[in-house]
Amino acid sequence: MKHQFRLTAQLIALSASTALVLPAWHAHFYASSCLLAGLALACIITILLTQYTLQQRPTKRVEHSVVAPKDRETIRNRALLNHVPVPLLFRTIDGTLHTANRSARQLFGTEGHLLNPPDTLISALDTQPPSPNNKIIRLTSRITGTSRLYTLSISTGNHVGGITHYMALTDIEAGLNAAEAQALRDMLHILSHEIMNSLTPIVSLSATAKELFDEPYSPETQSLIANAISTIKRRAEGLDRFVQGYRNLARLPAPQLKPLNLGQLLQETAKIFDARWQGRVSLEISLPITLTTIQLDQAQMEQALLNILNNAAEATLGRAKPWVHLSAEATSHSVQIFIQDNGHGIPPGQEEMIFHPFVSLKEGGNGIGLTLARQIILGHGGSLTLDREDLYKNCNTKFKISI
Repeated sequence: MKHQFRLTAQLIALSASTALVLPAWHAHFYASSCLLAGLALACIITILLTQYTLQQRPTKRVEHSVVAPKDRETIRNRALLNHVPVPLLFRTIDGTLHTANRSARQLFGTEGHLLNPPDTLISALDTQPPSPNNKIIRLTSRITGTSRLYTLSISTGNHVGGITHYMALTDIEAGLNAAEAQALRDMLHILSHEIMNSLTPIVSLSATAKELFDEPYSPETQSLIANAISTIKRRAEGLDRFVQGYRNLARLPAPQLKPLNLGQLLQETAKIFDARWQGRVSLEISLPITLTTIQLDQAQMEQALLNILNNAAEATLGRAKPWVHLSAEATSHSVQIFIQDNGHGIPPGQEEMIFHPFVSLKEGGNGIGLTLARQIILGHGGSLTLDREDLYKNCNTKFKISI
């Protein structure tokens, strides 16, 4: 502003001096004319110097609409949240639910707090423990009316900013539909394969037996008929075992949890194992050092352990000294049960396949035992995995149960 005022004054002085030079000269005021000409020249020089000085100085831009750093970060975070495809919510101290991004506002049809939250959402939030927890709920969009399955992830807000819980809803409808379709295709493929493997020889041998009955009786014909019927019986029994195993897998009930001593569970399971394998496969058992009581369904857990133990025992047949080792460890947070054997082991790359339904690596196996065992353990909130660390003695296979 100061420079502009100075420049204006210099331009006025220049204009006035140049305008008066000629009249003063014609009026014979030669001294005044020279003075005015010198003043005009001085103004020109001053104006040029001022312009040069202004051009050399760095330009300082003044922006009156600059956003404060704190506000800029808030705007950026809000923009990022709005671009997240997962609906985000938060609950305040008064129990009100609020939408936190565009996806949540589109799902619930509101710009702020939820006036009438879905009952499924409220029920999932009020179920203990509230955090951290993942639950599957079905919600209907208030705008499109479409119903989708979501996993609800909850974390505590520790009352920071008046927020008690943060929630994220992940759409899993498409993934579940794809997984269900693939599982159905796999099941139909396995069922058709197993059933056809049994029915094809049964149909063929039945036709052969009928033809033999139509022929004149002879000892040779009787022997052929007996062999055909024996084979039909054996294949029919195999098909019956397959169907029974599938039915047991499909009808597995929810576990009835009761307090159970871990050492007692191992000892009772060992007695049942010895009743079948005593004299053929030896069982070594290592009980936990401390007395440990856990919530289990004893019948189901015994069935799971026996399935794994029997599988291990069958794998050791043919060894010089077949043995199976059963042990357990308990910590303040979990219980781990280990079953190891000196059998032929699991080929690399087959670690997960052995738990698939109807997949068996042994001749005559139906692939139900390990699958059923894993389903039982999953029903208890645990896991069944193949472990290759800290192997006992010279064992080749180690199953690990974590509960």
